[in-house]
Amino acid sequence: MNKFFSILTAGLWTVLLGGCEWTSSEKNDNLTDFGQGKGIVTYTGYEPLKDKPIRLHFYISDSDMTDLPVVFIFPGTGRNANDYLNGWLRSQKSAKAIVVALEFPTDYYSTDEYIEGNMYNGNQPVDESHWSFSVIEPLWKYIKSETGNTTTKYHMFGHSAGAQFVHRFVTFKQNTHLGTAIAANAGWYTVPDVAISYPYGLKDSGFADAQTLRHLFDSHLIVALGDQDTDPNDSSLRHTEEADAQGLTRYARGNHYYDRSQQISSDGGYTFNWERVIVKGVAHDFAGMMAETGGLLF
Repeated sequence: MNKFFSILTAGLWTVLLGGCEWTSSEKNDNLTDFGQGKGIVTYTGYEPLKDKPIRLHFYISDSDMTDLPVVFIFPGTGRNANDYLNGWLRSQKSAKAIVVALEFPTDYYSTDEYIEGNMYNGNQPVDESHWSFSVIEPLWKYIKSETGNTTTKYHMFGHSAGAQFVHRFVTFKQNTHLGTAIAANAGWYTVPDVAISYPYGLKDSGFADAQTLRHLFDSHLIVALGDQDTDPNDSSLRHTEEADAQGLTRYARGNHYYDRSQQISSDGGYTFNWERVIVKGVAHDFAGMMAETGGLLF
């Protein structure tokens, strides 16, 4: 499936939500166990990473929890999961769901351990059980056990650094229960090109094979791009020779990632189940991207 969406963002969202540094004035609510409403749970239930807790900022709709869709939200480099959750609720609260914004604390997860999933320690491969990516499946099962949820898939939304986590999770984690994943405004990408060295491509990653490509292209990945995310001098935007080869702005890099992936898929005869969503009038703004793309998960 190769669809191209162009979404016009309402001006009201631009006024209300501002740029990427927007934060919410809403308070954390009081729940410390999963239940209907809003709260925070610290998760240490995945044995290989039990000494690296993750904080789960959640909201559960006032509905029967057994059949609510489960959505995981991945914040940017600020790890400000509560702001992301509140941003989601401002635009998507009417969509009944179990929504969990994951905070990977900087005390336990470096930037690379977050955005690249801790697949490597320097040049040495890390056992998959210790990847940051590997916490997601047990976490989903934990949430299901706590809520009685019976759905068979979970969904993902990641913005900026969170989008890097999401698109690499889709690339490298196979045999998961992932449904739809949205990677919004990532700073740079692991392009599925076996001639480009990891982490910018698949060469020397241990995953430069047909199985990886087939799994990746068959996944329902939505590459969401704000058409105003075009500042090449953004202080948080990586500029290396390899990153700049993808483009000089996030918008250019996202289009390069999608176009190159589509071409690789076509050349290899793979099914291509991705979508590209262009959100007009939005720059590097997680709340604006959520407002216009979150509904695609339902």
